[in-house]
Amino acid sequence: MDEIGGSTGRRAAFDRDWTKGNIFRNLWALSWPIIIGNGLNILGPTIDMIWVGKLGTASIAGVGIAGMVVMLLMMGRMGVNMGMRAMVARFVGAGDAQGANLVAQQAFVISGTYSIVMAAVGIFLAEPILSLFGVEADVVAEGAAYMRIMFIGTAAMSFRVMAQGIMQASGDVMTPMRISILFRFVHIALCPFLIFG
Repeated sequence: MDEIGGSTGRRAAFDRDWTKGNIFRNLWALSWPIIIGNGLNILGPTIDMIWVGKLGTASIAGVGIAGMVVMLLMMGRMGVNMGMRAMVARFVGAGDAQGANLVAQQAFVISGTYSIVMAAVGIFLAEPILSLFGVEADVVAEGAAYMRIMFIGTAAMSFRVMAQGIMQASGDVMTPMRISILFRFVHIALCPFLIFG
């Protein structure tokens, strides 16, 4: 299963039988890198808000509401991701690499299509969607700009999220954690330039 495994280390994670040995140790070995990766993902909006806070209250409100809308519209993609993880894990557990690859490919297509459609909705209907919340015009203006950027980024990021989910479901939890660390460092470095630029 080279498409999912990759290098020797990842291959070892894929070939490992997680149903054997100490349950607590296996659970901890799978959990702690995911905890760190998810923690870094949650840290993203906080970092944005720290810098956006310097732009004023309208920017803070706009970014907060826009972020909420993006999360709501992307819940379908999150559901596909969870289902894909469960199916890949089952195929991997059954030793069916071909089945796991097929599920991963189909999930990429479904998730990518959904993200692109939702991004188009968010980009073209940003102002009307934000106006539904009854906020001031300056909040709508600030939020719409952020929302469009978020949707464009989310469409691209859906592929990263799916790839990480595939690796985690197949037993490789270290590579996604490293990707999350690198991604967050790049985000921290670029955030002030992108917000104030």
